[in-house]
Amino acid sequence: MVFKKYKAVLAAALSAAVVSSTMLPLAASAAGTRTKDEAYGDETYAQRFLSLYDDVVTKGQENGYLSKTNVASGGFGVPYHAVETCIVEAPDYGHETTSEAMSYIVWMAAMRDNIAKNVGSEYGATNTNDLAKAWKTMEVMIPTTQTGFWSKSSLSSQYNREVPDDPTAYPVQAEASNTGSNPIHSKFTSAYSSDNGLYLMHWLADVDDWYGYGGAYDSGSKTPSTTGKFTFINTFQRGNSESCFETVPHPSIETLKYGMENRGIKGVFNNDANVAAQWSYTNAPDAENRAIQAIYAANKWGVGDSSITTLAGKMGDELRNDMFDKYYKAIGCQNKNSPSTGYDSCHYLMAWYTSWGGAQDGSWAWQIGCSHAHQFYQSPLAAYALLYDTGLNSAMKAEGATKDYTTSLQRQLEFYQWLQSADGPFAGGATNSWNGDYMTYTSGVPTFYDMAYVEHPVYADPGSNHWIGNQVWATQRLAELYYYVKTDGDASKGAVKPGGLTIEDTLSKLLDRWVAWFIENTTLTDDGDYAIPATLDWSGQPATWTGTYNENANSGLTCTITATGSSDLGCVSSLANTLIYYAKAVGTKSSEISADATSLGGKALYLAQQLLDREWELGRDDIGVSRPEHNGSLSRMFNEEVWVPSSYNGKTPYGDTLANGATFSSIRSMYLQDEKYMELKNAFDSTGSTESVELNYHRFWHAGDILMALGTMYQLYPEVTPGGTTPDQPDQDDNLYGDVDCNGKVEINDVVLLSRYVAQDSSIPNPPSAQGLKNADCKYDGTIDADDITAIARYLAHLIEQSELGPQK
Repeated sequence: MVFKKYKAVLAAALSAAVVSSTMLPLAASAAGTRTKDEAYGDETYAQRFLSLYDDVVTKGQENGYLSKTNVASGGFGVPYHAVETCIVEAPDYGHETTSEAMSYIVWMAAMRDNIAKNVGSEYGATNTNDLAKAWKTMEVMIPTTQTGFWSKSSLSSQYNREVPDDPTAYPVQAEASNTGSNPIHSKFTSAYSSDNGLYLMHWLADVDDWYGYGGAYDSGSKTPSTTGKFTFINTFQRGNSESCFETVPHPSIETLKYGMENRGIKGVFNNDANVAAQWSYTNAPDAENRAIQAIYAANKWGVGDSSITTLAGKMGDELRNDMFDKYYKAIGCQNKNSPSTGYDSCHYLMAWYTSWGGAQDGSWAWQIGCSHAHQFYQSPLAAYALLYDTGLNSAMKAEGATKDYTTSLQRQLEFYQWLQSADGPFAGGATNSWNGDYMTYTSGVPTFYDMAYVEHPVYADPGSNHWIGNQVWATQRLAELYYYVKTDGDASKGAVKPGGLTIEDTLSKLLDRWVAWFIENTTLTDDGDYAIPATLDWSGQPATWTGTYNENANSGLTCTITATGSSDLGCVSSLANTLIYYAKAVGTKSSEISADATSLGGKALYLAQQLLDREWELGRDDIGVSRPEHNGSLSRMFNEEVWVPSSYNGKTPYGDTLANGATFSSIRSMYLQDEKYMELKNAFDSTGSTESVELNYHRFWHAGDILMALGTMYQLYPEVTPGGTTPDQPDQDDNLYGDVDCNGKVEINDVVLLSRYVAQDSSIPNPPSAQGLKNADCKYDGTIDADDITAIARYLAHLIEQSELGPQK
């Protein structure tokens, strides 16, 4: 009860508090081969972030992370997949780029703006609004050639079956009489027809036109381009067993200029005697969702931009195209001749892609969804952001967006409930098209909302759920969402009940088991090194989903660690990021960082810090962080045949023969001028293996995950520094919580000052100092927001004691 004499105090305090959803954070020498001084120092995690960001982005062109010649208008140079060129992963050349890399530059720029705004002046870093530059850079990956896309009232595509396990079965014959129509295309034509086309990123591009599809070799030069035209390309086309070593890279815009006469390069993949000039693109929705995640965080941190938020909301709206079956068949139909039935084809998950294309003259256009969903690509965090961030939600203009994402948020969380193994890691995913041809499901296969369980969705060479990155990327989003839900509260999200639980309870149960398994299976060695799980094998399968969560249902679904490692720094850092968010969400204090921690949160925070500190000490070099690795699979560069039908014979822009009998290397002879390629080739020629060659890669996404983990430690635990100490700051117990103006008293002026700070009032004559912001964190959650204002007001109204401000004893 509020006594009468205190009502005026409480009312005045709360009216002074400008209620805002914005959260404002507290203010607050490498070993290896590093020879340069850190640009901003490295005694705190904020300094390490700023110093590494300086190498990767600010000096990214100088250090080889960003293109010097392909620079976005108003943005940065386009990021390469890696500084180094000879690399074959999903990209098959290091100076390609991906939508993934583009999303990372947005994410890291948001964190950079946050850190620069709050503590940058202490270290000499200015606030440069890098988020806007990064978004401009990312937009380079949104195609401008989408002729005729919005002019069609509906979009459909002819049916082409997928052939599992046999790339040589391609091309398959299209079934012209069997088409599927996108049931939501008309919703987007109504909302976005003034745009060029879908506001989604194509997943792969040749930044400097190394392949030459942008015209780099038209002059007759036989020197691989390093400064050519940014060009959209694609690779994977032929089923789940077409590895990156077996692809035929081809242009996204087919002009028929290269390849075989009248058939271009596209003729490798179809039976058409005359291929039309056309364009086609494919997105990978985890990238768009990461960009949305970044904007949501930027808004939380008070460094967002309303115009960018609007664009991110539109992107999220159009990501609903990834929620539908490939040929828009009913979920669970098990019949390729099943007619397209509108929303019956919506699985509400984030599938592996949506693809869309059309004729260059605009005479026709098409679109497909995807029947396969991997746990790795889900982002309940992005769905949550699109629902509960007002700016993002209001920007979704097409009919049904909020309804679809409400269902999708629940469905994605249930997907994780269904796929969690008895050990903790998450199993693969599900498909609506058994064997790629809508066959009847194999007897005994478990289902999730009528989709069949698949151990390795989408690709099998290697199996898509072996790599540990599929665990840490996905679960980082779950842990960050857990933190937001714990901070925001679950009350307004009661309509979302995954498996009959609240969102908070769902995330608690999922993460407790996952975190415990990773802590148990990560090794910290006495010599300062570490090893995390690197690859997993799977056995058993989940139980058929009933709609009700049962944490013991998957006792027979288990995983086995088949390799451990230390060089996959993006995964190491993403694991650390996950553990930090988990620790904060469960209320772990920085004082619990100890090798002897007993709570799961304390163990998680200790391990996270150890991983961050050890990878920095062991891997920091003059341009980033890297550790030596060896890769025997690169032998496939020299012995892998690439399937080309005998009916096809053409030339690549570089002049390589594209015909039956081609190999990875024969259609990429540009690699002969690559020094590392030649080192690998010499090793293979002499030993039959590339395993002996030492590789030091600086992958852009690795740098992104390292930066975000460093930034997250600063953001959530600003008092913690490398090694676990708290430098030159009063002990948290010595702070006078609520004393925002640092005058030794807690009074109404502190409420007014904090209210203006939270509202981002630039006219404050004396903004809170660094110590004042520490005092302002009355809820002791690492952020400054309206809850802290309310806490001070409640103290002034004698509703709570002074001891209830700040950390609870």
